[in-house]
Amino acid sequence: MSRNYGASSKSLAHVNTDTDGAPNWFSWRGRRYVVLAILFSWLETAPWWRTRQTREWQVWRIEAADQATQNNSGACDTDTPNSGVYDIANSDQRWFIRRVMD
Repeated sequence: MSRNYGASSKSLAHVNTDTDGAPNWFSWRGRRYVVLAILFSWLETAPWWRTRQTREWQVWRIEAADQATQNNSGACDTDTPNSGVYDIANSDQRWFIRRVMD
């Protein structure tokens, strides 16, 4: 099951990236999530009929876990309900949660 959020104020996230721009962790809805794996990334462009200017998003599909679910060794427990697959996107230096899959 997945839920789409699009690029709205409700889906804004704070994302920390590495030197290549890949996400390390993100905060969303008062929780901090640690990126466990980057599954893949791609570039999306808005349809020409929906915008007056070219708009592009760099989208990252990641597996992440709520930082609160880390076990005693510091590793994240991916079998908890607080882990999942997220599509996060960057456009105009703003980050959005585009889709959450559980």
